[in-house]
Amino acid sequence: MLLGAFTCELDAQEDPAAVDPADIFFQAWLEIKRAEKLEGESKFSDAWQKYQQAYSYYSVLNKSHKNWKPNLVKSRIASTEACMKRVEPNATAELANNKIKTQDLIEGPQPGSPSGSGTGAGSGYQPAPSSRNNSTTGRTTIDPSTVASLDKLEKENKELKIKLETANKEAAASNDQNAKNKLDDTERKRLNELITKKDREIAMIRDVLARAPLQQDMNRISQQKTTLEQEIKITARALKSSQQKLTEAQQNAENFRQEAELAKNRAEKIQQNMQQQGAVNNELVRGLRDELKTVTEMLEQTRNELGSANSRIEKMQLSLNESQETIKELTKERDSLLKERNLLAETLKQSDSKGIQGLITENMRLGTELKEALDRLDFLEENQNATKDDLTKAHTNLALAKTRILKYQKEQAIQSETIQSLESQLRDAQSALSSAKANDGAYTNPDEVKTLRGTVDRLLAAQERRRIGEKILWNTYQKSIAKIDGLSKAISDIRNIKINLTDKEKEFVSGHRHPDGEFSNSDRVSLAHARAYGNALESETLYVEDLIIRHFERGRIQAAHSVLIDINERVPGNYRILCKLGVVEMKLGHYNKAIARLDEAITMRENSGYAHFMMGIAQYKNKEIDDAQNSFERSLILNPDNARAHLYLGNLAGAAKQYQQAEEHFLSTIKINPSLADAYYNLSVLYLQQKRKQDALSYYQKALNNGAQPDQALENKLKG
Repeated sequence: MLLGAFTCELDAQEDPAAVDPADIFFQAWLEIKRAEKLEGESKFSDAWQKYQQAYSYYSVLNKSHKNWKPNLVKSRIASTEACMKRVEPNATAELANNKIKTQDLIEGPQPGSPSGSGTGAGSGYQPAPSSRNNSTTGRTTIDPSTVASLDKLEKENKELKIKLETANKEAAASNDQNAKNKLDDTERKRLNELITKKDREIAMIRDVLARAPLQQDMNRISQQKTTLEQEIKITARALKSSQQKLTEAQQNAENFRQEAELAKNRAEKIQQNMQQQGAVNNELVRGLRDELKTVTEMLEQTRNELGSANSRIEKMQLSLNESQETIKELTKERDSLLKERNLLAETLKQSDSKGIQGLITENMRLGTELKEALDRLDFLEENQNATKDDLTKAHTNLALAKTRILKYQKEQAIQSETIQSLESQLRDAQSALSSAKANDGAYTNPDEVKTLRGTVDRLLAAQERRRIGEKILWNTYQKSIAKIDGLSKAISDIRNIKINLTDKEKEFVSGHRHPDGEFSNSDRVSLAHARAYGNALESETLYVEDLIIRHFERGRIQAAHSVLIDINERVPGNYRILCKLGVVEMKLGHYNKAIARLDEAITMRENSGYAHFMMGIAQYKNKEIDDAQNSFERSLILNPDNARAHLYLGNLAGAAKQYQQAEEHFLSTIKINPSLADAYYNLSVLYLQQKRKQDALSYYQKALNNGAQPDQALENKLKG
């Protein structure tokens, strides 16, 4: 039961863990600022999501903290709704454009279709779902039983307050005996206690409801951060592989250049010899001519190979540039998410920092481990009876102890950067608010500015108090270890000690790394870790799929190709990867390669209507008309609702002057997907070919109504 969790005797208003409504209001303000920035960068879908996030925060204030600046909150709800409505048309257009770019990559129903269910703000726009962008609509899932419990408690409390008010009036008007007065006092005390208890429970439930959207956003941001880090890792590995291939290609090109230079020099020398021989020796000249012909052919072939090699290098360089740009973009997004998460964690009082106590514990553990490993190695090196295996194990343990310290130092550096980033963001907000005027467009009244400033000042003060407290604890710890002989020298600040791995130690470490990146002294990888490695590879393919969609949305086809080639070499035979690789090869104009990849995918999943359809497109573009028709027909058997398959079959039938079949396919396309402009346009062309001008004109107009671009040549024919 939900209420069972609310037995704490503390008043919720005094509970240090309770969410301050001013903090929620500040978070909403930050989301508005982020939305405005995104809108200014023409990232309308992301801006809409941020406005929706802010809207959910304002809404929770309106519902769970009804008495906290209600007029200010309601005005912000109204202004945020207006912002969402303003951005919505551009966000919808952006989503539709991305859908067109990525439609060949996505199997099954296309994401992003308007649901018609609306959102909390009354908007019909819905962002496309994605594992990268999961739960980004800003909508908050609240347990209905929690809301029902709150309503019930508020109703009961209202009734108790009415009873108490009645009892107080009766007591004030009563002139009865002392016994009755004592009875009235007991009843009033009981009612007061019940009201206080229910007030406490109500406040705690409201805090749960207030936390819900912030906690869900924390979870979403953590998931997005993990996804971005995986995408950075995947892109970086593909980049490294591409760099190696580029080096090999450049070496091949250099070899071809040298061969071409040698052939050119040889041809020039032969021509000189021929001129010198003249008519003196016709037989020798004939031999030179034959040799010149051979050398010239070799020179031409070498130049062609050099041209092909240079073309490959150019494409590889483009892929490298796109991958590097992607890594920069992903890193920037990840860092932005970290800042957002840190402030949410501060508001929820859920900082993931281990704090100084964790640092002290790790300092003792890692320092002791390093000291013991050093002492053990020194002992064995001085011991004449030590075996080679004992020494190897001691060296390995020392290398692993050093590596764990290096890893911890890296984690602490990241944590330090995180805290600095949090403080920097708070100071930026403080600066912005200090220079703000009440009549600025971003603020509605002086009370809002004052509230926001107060929140920022309080959060900064909390950071300063934490820093001072941790400094005192750390100094106390350092003094305590200084009293133990030799310990202070052996276990100093683990964050700052200089650790160097020798080449030999690096070999020991690389030989004892598990697939999950951890280290072990065991000589072989366990079955559990082998399975974990396999599961990690399968999970990686899911991250790859979203990364490829990102590349397509940004037009980075070469980078997408590099990532897919790399993952296909690591996880061969994956149906989804093969399909996407086939699509990418097609986009690059490599139709034979696309057909080969899609054929592989069909081998893995024979009953995939999607794979057969994409195979049909590749064959269609490769002018394999009969094969394309068979593939489209097969795809329709497996998926009768594929509108685009009917569209292609209509094109094939129209090209073969099978007008009735073409018309049937185009009409089927429209029946399945009434908004597909190409079907109306193709019907217009088809009817014009049959001299049915009125029908042609009608369908051309329908094509325009559904987003087709005007075609002046067709319009001239329709008017003629």
